[in-house]
Amino acid sequence: MRINSEMLTKTARDHVTRRLRQPNDIVAVYLTGSVTSEEPLLGGTTDIDMVFVHKEEPAQSREVLRVTYEVSLDIEHHHQSYYTYHRRLRQNPWIGFSLCNHNNILHDTDHWLEFIQAGVSSQFDTPENIHARAQKFNEKARQQWFDLNDEQQVSFQEWMDLYFKTIGAAANTIAALNGPALTIRRFMIAFPERAQALGQAHLSGELARLIGNDKMSLELYRDWRPAWEFALQCASARPNCPPNLSRHRKGYFLNCCDALAEGDALYAVLWPMFETWRQASGVLADEPAQQETCCNF
Repeated sequence: MRINSEMLTKTARDHVTRRLRQPNDIVAVYLTGSVTSEEPLLGGTTDIDMVFVHKEEPAQSREVLRVTYEVSLDIEHHHQSYYTYHRRLRQNPWIGFSLCNHNNILHDTDHWLEFIQAGVSSQFDTPENIHARAQKFNEKARQQWFDLNDEQQVSFQEWMDLYFKTIGAAANTIAALNGPALTIRRFMIAFPERAQALGQAHLSGELARLIGNDKMSLELYRDWRPAWEFALQCASARPNCPPNLSRHRKGYFLNCCDALAEGDALYAVLWPMFETWRQASGVLADEPAQQETCCNF
């Protein structure tokens, strides 16, 4: 099956149609993420990100559903009240950009979503709103950096979690000045272009150094990959597994990193690998023996 943007959009529309045939309280549905871009695939895989807006409080905030091994549906569920003060979403570095895309609506009751989009789009790119989107990450990065230097006793796993969260927030402070927040798979691919646009190309090298890219090699990736895959497999089988590590997203991360490593983008592999590996380690934290077997690197 040939995967392209048209096929992905049709898959999304078909899923929404099936959901609407059932009793529902769905007010609107819209696409987000890479499916709305010209290049949705990475390593031959992708997900279809959608947001369902409900009149009532949704039973779950996020669900991941299988389409094929290469494609999954990643659905966020929002209560309609989330959009009550919709102008504030101009300062949201995630949803704000999706709400400025007027071609991504899959379902809209009485043009409600069109009204929300018009309000968010207006003045979205003013300096005040751009600064506010970046400042959210900046404040988080600064606080977490101070926490890293706290002498309180924490485990190595907890320190590493905080370290990578701090790096992610700092990088997104830069990225949010000229685009949406960075996603896990494209983190290191997209950042250099964002930094270059600000005349700060050297920050790409600093970011790479902070996550250890200078020590990365294809051989090291091949050595680590079995343990990483096993960690994802173990975590996905747990009832407390977050949607991001769902078994339906196995190919989404593994195939992506394989393609990056075997191609000319080895520098982009460490971030998605480490991010998902540490998340898996957190899921398995209550079973030290299994955590050590799956996640010790």
